[in-house]
Amino acid sequence: MTSPDELDDQRPEGGPEGCPSERDALRRLLDAVDHGSSDLPKMLAQRPRDGALFGLLARHELEDDDLRLLLVALAARLSGRVAMSGGELVRQASPDSAERLSLLARLTTSGRLVRGGLLLPETLPHDGPAAEEETFRLGGVVFRLACDLFALPQPVARAASTEPYRTNLEVLSDLRRLSVLYRRRAARLFHMDPWSGTGIEPQDGAGELIARSRSEADRVARRLADSPVTDALPLLRLREEHKLDLDALVILVTMLFQELVEGVGAVDAVDLVKLVSESEGDLIKRRQLLRPLHRARLLRFEGAYAGKDLTADACLPNDIVDAMLGTAAQIGSNEQIDFHAYIQQLDSSDPFFTDLDGTGALDD
Repeated sequence: MTSPDELDDQRPEGGPEGCPSERDALRRLLDAVDHGSSDLPKMLAQRPRDGALFGLLARHELEDDDLRLLLVALAARLSGRVAMSGGELVRQASPDSAERLSLLARLTTSGRLVRGGLLLPETLPHDGPAAEEETFRLGGVVFRLACDLFALPQPVARAASTEPYRTNLEVLSDLRRLSVLYRRRAARLFHMDPWSGTGIEPQDGAGELIARSRSEADRVARRLADSPVTDALPLLRLREEHKLDLDALVILVTMLFQELVEGVGAVDAVDLVKLVSESEGDLIKRRQLLRPLHRARLLRFEGAYAGKDLTADACLPNDIVDAMLGTAAQIGSNEQIDFHAYIQQLDSSDPFFTDLDGTGALDD
């Protein structure tokens, strides 16, 4: 593993250094992890509670054992190891077998590390045995803040494509990424938590989330405008047929993946309006946004009070799901295989991080 002293050696001369006391505390903790120091419990108890990184960890109310696991994952990530199994994490965090069982419980769905998106499992483990076999990655926000403290260069994310769409899977994947950005923005702006536990909890400020959402929306809109409407792109044909704008497409794709990945058949209608709104004023102006989708039978409302669309549960009719995905005659067998593979690598546990960071399985 990369030693804390090597981290300081890699810092560019004259470059930004972050908070010295916070950096020194993190360096000492990483050194204790690397060398299996018996002083680690005492050092964890005396760790800072403020600063860019330690302040974030304090807000997540991490206990010492949570932080020990996170430090193991961070040390591994700094040495170039991107993923570790839960069993490897707990074995490096503690030499004591009984204690490892306790640590495994902290890697489950209910644990603060997974719930807060600080450690990212491939699928959500609901118990200790599942956590032991699961593969975990360090949350991007933790790695970014650690790199900032030591002024280390961060990996450059893959540049997102601006070319016309070639396949329906590309359209669906781009709209899914945009949906997740919108969900994080809505969680920050409206404190909404309809998808708690999926790891979308935002760490960034509202301004940054709004700016990033707008930038990504512009990119997707340009790709849509440049893409021909063909039988190979059934989602674009549906868009043209109903004159759908980008927000309407995001709503439909959000519902589609909620059903296909999360197994959720209906979502509160008001949450769909929050999804595509940037402020409370925007929310008020767009309160009837779903009505045209309902009239066009693109969305079905259930359980609404008379004339009050936002009190309904919204769901996708089956024929609209089919129209979005296309029939076997519309898309080639290779793309059908690609789409099924894409869905299979997702899970209700998938916290929707990999696609956002440009590290997912799908390549444009």
